[in-house]
Amino acid sequence: MRRADRPERWVRDPALHAVEMGEEFVMMGMEQGEYYAVKGVAASLWRHLAQPRDLAELCALVAAEYDITAELCHDDVAAFLEQLRSKQMVRAAS
Repeated sequence: MRRADRPERWVRDPALHAVEMGEEFVMMGMEQGEYYAVKGVAASLWRHLAQPRDLAELCALVAAEYDITAELCHDDVAAFLEQLRSKQMVRAAS
């Protein structure tokens, strides 16, 4: 089983329909049969996942955006990425 903390690059699943509404994203997963909404840091991560990124890149982007250290946000970003992976909202980029 893959884990989000491995040095893999992740990208949004193109089958997931997402609409940016102000400061949040609302998504419909046809395969998942569920709606999702993310805002704040989660919306920022979702925005960054439009391109393939690894965990270190995502942490660096969040750290710069929120004026914290990459180490401080590492565990939270890894956990969120793992949630996205487990719900098939992101996939490993080739």
